[in-house]
Amino acid sequence: MSPALEERPFGKTGERVTVLGLGGGYLDKYSLADGVATVRRALEAGINYFDTSPSYGRGASQVILGKALEGYKEPYMLATKLGYLGTPSAFRSPDALRAQLWENLRALRRSKVDVLQVHEADWHCWWSDEAQHEELVRPNYSYDFDDAAILEVLREAKAQGLCRFIGITGNNAEELSTVLRCVDVDSCLVAYNHNLLFRRAQQTVLPLAQKKGVAYVAAGILFGGSFTRVHPEWLVAPPLWVAPEVRGRLARLYGLQKASGLSLVNMSVRYLVGDSAISTILVGAASPVELEECVAAAQQGPLPPDLHQSIEELGVELELQDFL
Repeated sequence: MSPALEERPFGKTGERVTVLGLGGGYLDKYSLADGVATVRRALEAGINYFDTSPSYGRGASQVILGKALEGYKEPYMLATKLGYLGTPSAFRSPDALRAQLWENLRALRRSKVDVLQVHEADWHCWWSDEAQHEELVRPNYSYDFDDAAILEVLREAKAQGLCRFIGITGNNAEELSTVLRCVDVDSCLVAYNHNLLFRRAQQTVLPLAQKKGVAYVAAGILFGGSFTRVHPEWLVAPPLWVAPEVRGRLARLYGLQKASGLSLVNMSVRYLVGDSAISTILVGAASPVELEECVAAAQQGPLPPDLHQSIEELGVELELQDFL
């Protein structure tokens, strides 16, 4: 019998979640049937945290999760998001945000979710009327975070029982930290900035989340598939994100992988499992086989201390955007 997945506190909410969660960003990658099968395999493996968004798969992710989770009685937590609206002004419109929330619930086939989050809270347009899409939160800018429409709607949803907890998410650690310092939320998800190479969130978001008692969710740990297998060709003809500083560290990572005999997926999951401050680690599996590799890794527990330390020394503290 396989060991049960470790459970950890979800911030100061009183809830406990499995160290491995399922991120819904790729559930429609192969087919809707594969997506449903992946969610159900996760349930069988004991995973009790699921994260999605209306923007994932242009809505397909929420539909898949709604179908797969319908009627399931064992306790689990389901998180979704508000964001990626049609115009910058919609980000500042309570009515537009409420409409999206009700559409999310319809797609998920439920009357409430456990966690309702701001999708890309590190975007300026959530907090100011002066912004275009995807412009990041500006340093040294005076924001009125507390009166933003998105926080009004999240608090309202919590008060009405449409969600139990509220949170923020983002892909840019420094800007997300700026928001986290100024808002009162239950959880914070950061993607692409806490993995085998990129560690900016480890230095910025994570300590702040710990100080505030906020659940810290690590997502994008396989870096959009870049850490699922070795790419020796990237050391010769590197993609844009493999800047000179990164290339040397990537070569060393590949050396550690070869010497250890472990897959990059196994190393990715177990490296993060070794950080007890992380509430849950989201993996974006798109098939039961992909999920099972991640589950098996989590069940093995942290990496050997010497290998963990060697990976720690590879960390690039700059944000990904600094290399693009």
